[in-house]
Amino acid sequence: MAKKYGLNSYTVQEGVNAQLGQAGFKELTAAGSTGDGNFVAFYVTGKGSASGTDDQATIAATTHVGDDLTACIFTAGSLVYGPFKNITMSSPTDADVHVICYYG
Repeated sequence: MAKKYGLNSYTVQEGVNAQLGQAGFKELTAAGSTGDGNFVAFYVTGKGSASGTDDQATIAATTHVGDDLTACIFTAGSLVYGPFKNITMSSPTDADVHVICYYG
């Protein structure tokens, strides 16, 4: 049976998984893509610097519903929720930048 996505319509199980991270995650450690799946959030890791230039990554993502993200820049510490189908990282500022993509 196909999943039906809409605004604010996670199943109870997806909501719990998003909150607790219980469904696991896929980590992008370099430029690349998750492949197709059901992701409920992504988190950009990295570190800040004394000069105020935090680590960054360019993220593109397709969603099950709504607008897709196209080449948006996110700084370390960014946490984004959504019904993501595929998440792609490009242009990480250095090797400390990883993207943790949570299954849901």
